[in-house]
This record gives sequence, C-alpha cells and structure tokens, in this order.
Amino acid sequence: MKNLSSTLTQGFSVNKISPLWYLAIGVITMTLTHMTFSIEVMAWVSSVPFLIYLSLTQGWKSRLTFFLALVLAWTLVVAKIISDPIPLMLVFLYSIPISLFHLPAYLFWSKFKNQKYALFLFPVIMIIMEWIQYTFTPLASWGVAAYTMHDNVSLIQTVSLFGMAGLSFLIYWVNVSIANIIIKRKISISTFHFPLILLFLLIVFGSIRYDMSKATGIETVTVAAVGTDSEVSGLPLPSKESNEQTKTALFNRTRTAADGGAKIIAWNEAAIFIMPEDENEWINSIKELAIELNITLVAAYVTPFSQTPFRYENKYQFVDSSGNITHSYLKHQPVPGEPAVQGKLPLKVVDIAGTSIGAAICYDYDFPYLAKGYGKLGADMVIVPSSDWRGIDPLHTEMAAFRAVEQGHSVLRSTRFGLSAAITPYGEMVSQMSSFDENDKIMYAQMSAKGVTTLYSIIQDSFVYLSIGFLLFFMVITVRSNSRKPTIQL
Repeated sequence: MKNLSSTLTQGFSVNKISPLWYLAIGVITMTLTHMTFSIEVMAWVSSVPFLIYLSLTQGWKSRLTFFLALVLAWTLVVAKIISDPIPLMLVFLYSIPISLFHLPAYLFWSKFKNQKYALFLFPVIMIIMEWIQYTFTPLASWGVAAYTMHDNVSLIQTVSLFGMAGLSFLIYWVNVSIANIIIKRKISISTFHFPLILLFLLIVFGSIRYDMSKATGIETVTVAAVGTDSEVSGLPLPSKESNEQTKTALFNRTRTAADGGAKIIAWNEAAIFIMPEDENEWINSIKELAIELNITLVAAYVTPFSQTPFRYENKYQFVDSSGNITHSYLKHQPVPGEPAVQGKLPLKVVDIAGTSIGAAICYDYDFPYLAKGYGKLGADMVIVPSSDWRGIDPLHTEMAAFRAVEQGHSVLRSTRFGLSAAITPYGEMVSQMSSFDENDKIMYAQMSAKGVTTLYSIIQDSFVYLSIGFLLFFMVITVRSNSRKPTIQL
C-alpha cells in the first residue's frame, strides 16, 4: 500500500489540467450514468470530476459556473427520456430542481472538505436531499443514485436493508473517496479499505439473498396483465365507436387470460375512457365480467369530467370474484402537469385467497413512502396499472423493482406504451411483455402468494435519520473546532 501511495504522489497531478476540463468531463460522466442508455460502472465515478473542480477553484463565479454545468448535465440526462408525446420543455421541469437538490452536497463538501469526518459529508447530504425530494416533492425518486444499479440484481438486494438511501450512500462514498485519493494523492482506510470492503460484503449478501430465494419452493398464484388498444392520452376524447371497440378487446383478452388460468388480472393505466354519465353502466359491466370469469380484476380507466380546462379522474376499480367493488382508487401522485384529481383516501389491501393485495397507479410507485404504506398494511402483492412512453421504457418498470425489494412484496406492473412485468420480492422479473412488440397483449405469470419481511420495512428511514444526526454532529464539532483556533491580533 505504501508503494501505491508513493506511485500516486509521484504521478498524475490534478493541477496539470484546466479546471474547466473537469467540468466538461463531469457533464459527460453524469450524462452516461442516469436514466436510459446508462453505463452502470459510471455511477461509481460520475461525481469525481465535479468534486475535483470544486477542490481546485474558489469564489462565487466558479460556484455559479459549476451550477450551470450541473444543470447542463441533468438537462442532458433528462433529455434522454424525452420522446413523443412528451414535450421537450419537460426537461427543465426536472433537470433544474434535481440540480438544486444536489447542489448543497457539493458546496458544503467543498467548503468543509478539510474538516474531520468531512469524507462522509458529501454522501450524507446527498442522501438527505434525495430523501427530501422523493418524500416531500412531486419530483418523486427520479435521479436517485441507487437506480443506477437497476441491472445489478445483487446490489439491488441492498435496498431490503436500508432502502435506496443505503445504496446511494455507498455510491456517493465511493465517488468522494476516489476524488480524495486523486486530489490528495494519498490512500487511507476510510477512502479505500472501508468502502471497498463494504461493497464486497454487500455484493456477497445480495448474491446469497437472491440465490436463497430460489432454494425453496413457494406458493404461487397465476396472474395476468392485459393490455389495451387505446392510445388516447387527452383531447380529443375517443368516439363512442372507438370506445366500444376498446372495451370489446379488453373484455375478450380478459376472458382469454382467465381461460389461461389467471385468477388475478390487471389492465393498463387509462385502459379506456369512460364518460361520467356512462360510469354506472360501465361499473356494472366489469362486475359482471369478474363474476362470469371468477377472477379478481383491477380495472383501470379514466373518467374525464371537464374539457375546458381538461380535467379527469385517473382511477381503478378493485373487483373481487363475487363482483364486489372492494374499493375505488384515484391516482395519489399525478405526474406534474397531469390534469388528474389527486387521490386522498387511505391505502387498502384486499385478502384474495390468503394473499393480501394492494394496488397503485404508475407514478405512485416512484414514491417509496407509498410502498411503505402497503408494507405497513402487510401487502403480499401490489398491482400497478401504468402508462409510460418510449423514452422511459423499460427504466420505469425497473424502478418499480426497487419498491418490491424494499418492502418484500411482489409487483405486477401492467403497462401501456412500455414494459409489463411480474416482479418478485427480490427484484427479479419472472415475466415481461413489451407493448411495442408484436404480441396478443396478454402477459401471464406465476407470482408468489406471500411476501417476505425485510429489515427496511421494519426500520424504514432510520438510515436517513442517522445521516441527519451525523450532519448535526458534524456542524457542532466544526463550529467548536473553528472557535478554538487562535486569532491573530495586529
């Protein structure tokens, strides 16, 4: 190790390159890290160039330049998920706020980087700001570092312990550790040994947890996701003839899925538009369908009640095999700009043959707090009727896997304009179907009838609260340290 430290000391110096180059490299690494078309390994180094830039520069002009570079990076990141019918201006609706949420961690680290325990300042503030974003703002969890591991089933298991905050913390810790090694040209236990050992242990834990999930047999239930022919997303509203065709196709596919053995069937979000005056008749028809087929049906649809301005209810009816409407649900978290009435009623789970089932709608499951609600209710399975677009496919469905692992329940995501998937409590997609492929719009799956208990479902956001405690502790010892420094009198 001494030889390695000596090599670093005699080798590359960060001062040999203009600080602006680090900004440019940071924009590139950040762009390659998040959302679609991402490179997983980049997550471990994506913040390093930005941290080096901040260590080399001072003054408000350099910080303003840094912020503009950060906004540019996130603008390019968000631009990767923009495709029809999403307007390009939506980029700034997310890129600027996400940049503002990330900015404090960079600035605080740059100011106090030489203080004791400052190594943990960057990851601590980052996960606190991420938590604030997905808990208290409509931006949900988009941009969270943990999602960069969406293809790594072993590391995804980490969120069963401490939620996304734990995995994000490790990613940010590795970033600041690498930056410190490059800047100071010195390796220490906290910048090399600890994060490396922790990463290794978490990979081992995740691999064992995932493999053990397959070591014993489980009770399963046959489910199906049934797709719609409707491509309506707003005005103009579909004609009665078009609606009737959509209904006929939905009902026929539902019958086919039931004939194939499915006992629980979920439609896509906005599977059909039902006018208010037709809703009672519509509800009676889906109740009769559930009785006829002896199935549990999560029938998602939209009821527009105003065209000027355009407003609607984005909802589902949860119908059991006896034709009872156990509950209706309005989307709790409409996408920013979506003209939907926000649902306020408490979450509910329904016992179906011994399996506790809840449901949410699309964007709802980008909010960990909502999945925690179902975790508290003991849900074994959560059904998520969804509607995506090409730019966020299949990423949005892969994000739902994190909710499954966090709370230990299965997720059935039935998706229009995207990937439908049956996801185990361990984040594995045991069945999937893309609406962009040529298929019959029916996806079958055998899903676990029972969920599993996770540490995170018990301790919830304790890791975040500990991080807030550390931040307060750091501020206290920093103030005390600075107050003890001798002053020079002239």
